[in-house]
Amino acid sequence: MTYTYKLPVIMKKLILLIIILTFNLSFSQTKELEGNWVSDENEMISFNSEYDNKSSLTSKIRSDDFYLEVLSDSLSFQSRYYTSADDYKKMITDRYDFKIQNLNDSILTIKPISKYSINFFGNDNPITFKNQNLITDKSFEFEKLIFHTSTCFGSCPVIHLEILKNGTFKLDGTYYKNRSYNSKDYERSGNFTGKLTEKDLKNLNDLIVKSRITTFEDTKDGNMFCCDGAIKTIILYHNGNRNYFKAMFETRLLRELVSYLYEIDKKAELVKTDEKFEFEK
Repeated sequence: MTYTYKLPVIMKKLILLIIILTFNLSFSQTKELEGNWVSDENEMISFNSEYDNKSSLTSKIRSDDFYLEVLSDSLSFQSRYYTSADDYKKMITDRYDFKIQNLNDSILTIKPISKYSINFFGNDNPITFKNQNLITDKSFEFEKLIFHTSTCFGSCPVIHLEILKNGTFKLDGTYYKNRSYNSKDYERSGNFTGKLTEKDLKNLNDLIVKSRITTFEDTKDGNMFCCDGAIKTIILYHNGNRNYFKAMFETRLLRELVSYLYEIDKKAELVKTDEKFEFEK
């Protein structure tokens, strides 16, 4: 005779309640973590729950995307892949695990607790990150910004831009339609002058501060750039100082600022001109 053990109704309800509570806690924490978090050393964590729970880690020397699992008191960034060793049958998961030591609207402190997370950041010391949206610098005084982009193997716009302290700017841009380098956008391309509104100028200042570009070491001359992507150059003058940044694949910290500069021609009324501009390079 075979006996089938059945859980008491009260036990089933208790298990269901635990599952629901765990899910709700993880979900609420994911929403609380949403966005970018930056350390004093410009290490970064990006949480994106809307895109297949994809998130990223950035250390001083590398940056990678991961799947994310949020537990009640820990974060598990996971690299999932298959290999030919078993004919791609079994998924392998490398876990970059962290213990949450502190979390609120502005601060996230985590401690690497797995071999992969410790290796990623170089040690198992706790790391404190600040919500990028809350990064401010009341002492920052914007003076001038120069932005250059190069061609790429595709339809990347070529932009030369200078923005002054009062928001006036000059732009030399070459743009393309429908992501095709064979379809130049003649209406959008050319030499223009314009002026940012007070609101847009403030947004630019905020993006500069949040990007922490003022803390970067200047890009050294003679750097080699691989591949066929567009090279971006930012020259920033502020508080009597000059910062010089140049890269093909900019750090995640700069992406929002770079996106803003790419779209500068859509943020002001432009006046087309035959004047030939010269830009600092």
